[in-house]
Amino acid sequence: MTLQAQIRANISGKTYDLESVNLKVDGFIITIDAQGKITDFHNPDLNGELTYYEDPYFDQYKYGKLKSIGDVKIDYWDDLNKSSARYGQLKKIGDIDVEYWDDSIFNKEKWGKVKKIGNFTIDYWPNDVIDNSRMGKLKSVGDVSVDYGIKDIIDESKYRKLIKFGPVSLEYWNDKFIEKNKYGQLKSMKGNSDDVSVFIL
Repeated sequence: MTLQAQIRANISGKTYDLESVNLKVDGFIITIDAQGKITDFHNPDLNGELTYYEDPYFDQYKYGKLKSIGDVKIDYWDDLNKSSARYGQLKKIGDIDVEYWDDSIFNKEKWGKVKKIGNFTIDYWPNDVIDNSRMGKLKSVGDVSVDYGIKDIIDESKYRKLIKFGPVSLEYWNDKFIEKNKYGQLKSMKGNSDDVSVFIL
């Protein structure tokens, strides 16, 4: 890893689909959900007073939102077009910059989703003529590639399930005869480390 950061994928214990990803950036743990939205950020070592944006006229796009935690300032994107992809979205957490995909014509499946957090570039699966079940799902987080099981006439045990998260690979039971009661369940997970890991929720 080029960054001193841990990346953790959280998958559903029922569907084995990706639920969220935790990134550790500059001491902050930032959570992205499966739709590419930032749902949470925190710093376990951060203490201090919390302030909020209080001007409803000059700061409409960030009114009522968190302004600072101790010495760490939080900022949000302004835009002349209030229906733009990034209007009112997180722009900065301390020294961490946040960007969004804003091309609704050529990158419709990415529009409004997080594009970059600090040095992490985040990408999403495009439409696939044969099987678009991955469309709009996370494809990569920094150097970590993300993949899911696609349609397979012979074996549907992995369909729509996370099968790869960087160096972590996931295998599923695919025996419909001898071990048919386990069919589709997670069989093994290999490659977890301190840098990249997968957790089952």
